[in-house]
Amino acid sequence: MLELVLGTAIITAIFLLGDFLHRLGVPIPAGVLGLLLFYGGLQVGVLKLRWVDKAARLLLRHMVLLFIPLTLGLMDMGKLISQHGWVICSSLVLSFLAVLLVTGLLADRLLASENDRTETETTR
Repeated sequence: MLELVLGTAIITAIFLLGDFLHRLGVPIPAGVLGLLLFYGGLQVGVLKLRWVDKAARLLLRHMVLLFIPLTLGLMDMGKLISQHGWVICSSLVLSFLAVLLVTGLLADRLLASENDRTETETTR
């Protein structure tokens, strides 16, 4: 139980640090900034994965519950969505395609560089 509380506190503190930095003027969304801080902490060794593993698993398991307030807020904006739904849907489709394209190209380049490195090591 202590690991769960400690992990949740660490995750929350990192998110709040990202939010604080965003409010200071860093032009990156607070959630993304928090993720970057978390990743950096894991890479440097300041954070250990075992400290947050149980809390992260619990949050991921119950992630659907975190979307309920968003869904209720959307239901409250029915008139706006019905008037501008086509704009919203087209921006969602375009952003989805952009993310899909960038992810595919990045994966292709990373795999190509990995294959080049593997071939270089095997020829030595």
